[in-house]
Amino acid sequence: VEGSDTMLSFSLVLLAAFGPLSLAFQSPRNPLVHRTAPHMSSAAAAVEGSDESLFQPAARDAKYSSNTAQYLLDLDSGAATFDFCGGMLFQLVLTDRLKSHLQRVASEKDGDDQPVIHPASQPLMNRIPGYRKSSFADNKTIFHGRELRKIPKANGGMGFVLQLSYADEADVEDLGQQSAGKGADGSWSGEAVDPQGWSAQEIATYDGWRGDSFRQWRNAKMYNDEGWDCVAEMNSEEMFGLNHRFYLHYDDRGRMWLSAEDGCEGTPSEGSGGLLGRLGGMLFGR
Repeated sequence: VEGSDTMLSFSLVLLAAFGPLSLAFQSPRNPLVHRTAPHMSSAAAAVEGSDESLFQPAARDAKYSSNTAQYLLDLDSGAATFDFCGGMLFQLVLTDRLKSHLQRVASEKDGDDQPVIHPASQPLMNRIPGYRKSSFADNKTIFHGRELRKIPKANGGMGFVLQLSYADEADVEDLGQQSAGKGADGSWSGEAVDPQGWSAQEIATYDGWRGDSFRQWRNAKMYNDEGWDCVAEMNSEEMFGLNHRFYLHYDDRGRMWLSAEDGCEGTPSEGSGGLLGRLGGMLFGR
């Protein structure tokens, strides 16, 4: 009986630690996924003991200064994870098209196309200048992205990837007769230009200002049907995901946060999660 009480107490501790995290990026209630479990082929090794400039504000500023494009590229090449809600570790992955764009921007260092890290006074996307509910992204102030689940070899031990992709450089217009997601107050005229990025369907129906449970999650088959060969790229037929718009902002401690339009956000983490990462992988379906 004493052993059973101990196990029960440990289970309650796990629930207390991890239960609230499920409210951050919610999984679909009935995700349509397939069977198989290959591995991710192109991720770098775990970043235990990695360069502190990736996650420590003072070291980051000393190394990168205003070259945010190079900082994002190094986070990607270092397989860095972002800590969402105190324990959900998402590996940052940039698409090839976005990397190519950021490499050009990084080479110019102080050019006008450098990604913007908004001030701590703008902790939500709806507080940044010119915000509108639309699918607009400009690869500078707002990025297209996806949260992806069940990516077996994703760094962090939880099977989570946060992908950022390249967006067509087009303007936001009044709604008029164009299609847009539910609750939109603007229509973006951009097209699907990144083969790994948002599909035309994701652009036309985007409504990331709404709660995840009300939105359209996609499984591997849906991504494939809409033009992204995600199984070959992510090596998982069980994967599923949800598209979001993201932006960058500081907090009062100088940390950088990658924040989704609905307010869920993460900051670069040190290492790959250790024991918490392994426990999280069991609890969140890795």
